[in-house]
Parts: sequence; structure tokens; C-alpha cells
Amino acid sequence: MTDVVECKSLGQIGWIFLNRPQKLNAINNELIAALMNAIIELDKNSEVGSLVLAGRGRAFSSGGDLADFAAGDERGFEATVRSLMDLAGLFRACRKPIIAAVHGYALAGGFELAVNCDIRIASSDAVFGLPDTPLGLSPTSGMTYQLPRIIGLGPALHLTLLGENISAIEAQKIGLVTKVVAPEALLKEAGDIAKKIASFPKIGVKLTKQTYYAALDSDFESARKMELEAEIACFATPEVREQLNRFLHRPRSKRRLEDADKM
Repeated sequence: MTDVVECKSLGQIGWIFLNRPQKLNAINNELIAALMNAIIELDKNSEVGSLVLAGRGRAFSSGGDLADFAAGDERGFEATVRSLMDLAGLFRACRKPIIAAVHGYALAGGFELAVNCDIRIASSDAVFGLPDTPLGLSPTSGMTYQLPRIIGLGPALHLTLLGENISAIEAQKIGLVTKVVAPEALLKEAGDIAKKIASFPKIGVKLTKQTYYAALDSDFESARKMELEAEIACFATPEVREQLNRFLHRPRSKRRLEDADKM
């Protein structure tokens, strides 16, 4: 693993850090390749149940490394964009949920990295933006598919066509992120979410991610069929049966507390 991306597993959590802090974690070919390798490595790790993607330094990622792009030719630029498309597919194919922990800038390609994660949380200092159109470019990494499905077509077009930056609070209001925390609490919160997800039976987590994404491309009847097959596959595993048995036989005091929480 190259040092532009740090990859490590701690217990059931896989941590991936973009590590070009002097460049605000700007994306170049080396970083793309290292990030792909990190996701593949952690997806293969049977101990890991969920992943966290974060950035070192002052930003999550400021986007593509424009100096690298400007120094290249059209063929090189096309190869980079194709690699970004492959990376987006890898995010989707990963069997484990990927949580983006966003702080500082998440712009252009950095914005796209966050959107391709399954869950996004942000620190209160985070800034999101898609300046592609003002630069004369169009979105990549599956944004025309992903973003409208997350925040709706109108907000997606507004963000993209105007190239405006939005705050973490605004991002939460439109559903781009699900939680905003203080900067010093960001990694702990991401770790807590990842740890909770990783504590659940792995087959249920894997099939939940797969069926949600597959349902985006199907009709209601097909989605129901996928859900039926996934639920039966989950129930057939010893891990799920054990989990159900533990829940059924949990202490009475805990049952009362859980029932009260539902009221």
C-alpha cells in the first residue's frame, strides 16, 4: 500500500485515510489506485464488518489534482476518468458498508468520493461542492445516477449547474449527510457507527446493502423477490439464528427499556 492512502483494520472496522494533506488530499492516479487496493483488501478481510473513509490534514478531499491533469494530454485524462468510474463501481460492489467521515473541503472529486460511500457524516466545518460545470466539465464517478437518488433531481441539478458550495448543515437538510458533529468528535462518531454495523450478522449487512442498491434499478415486484431471497438466506445461517435466540432470551429489564424506547 502506498503512503498516499493509509489502510488498516482495527477489530471489526477497516479504516482508510486519504493521505496527501499537503495537497488537501487532491486526487491523482496514484491515490485512485491506492484507494482501490485498500477497498479490495478490506473487503476480503473476513474480520472486518464495515469501513470508514476519511482524510488526513485539513480536508477530506479538495477534488482532482488540477496540476496533474493540466500537465497531461487527452489520453491521460481519459484514463484517469475511466479509473474514477472503476473506483465508483468498486464502492458499490464492496460487500461492506462504507462510511464517509467528512471534514473540511469535499469538493469535485472529493464530493464524488463521499457520495459513493453508503453513509455520510460530517463535521460542522465541512464544505461540500461540485464546481465541475463552472470549470466547463461534467460530473463523473456515477454522480448523475447517485446524487439525484440521494437528494432528489432538483437539488442535484442546482448543486451541479451552479457549482455552489454548501455547509454541513445545509448538506444535512437536503439529506446528503445524515449527521453533523463537532470536528473533534468526527472520527469517534464514524467509528461508533461502523462498530455498531460491524456487530450485526455479516450476511444481513451484506444483503441489506446489495438489495437496496439492486432495488434502485428494478421494479416493485423484482425488489420484493430480492428481499424474499435475501431474508431466507439470512435466516439459514447459524449466526443469524444465534442472534435471534439471544434477542428472544434477553433479560426482562432490557426488554422493558427497549419497549419504552419504542413508545
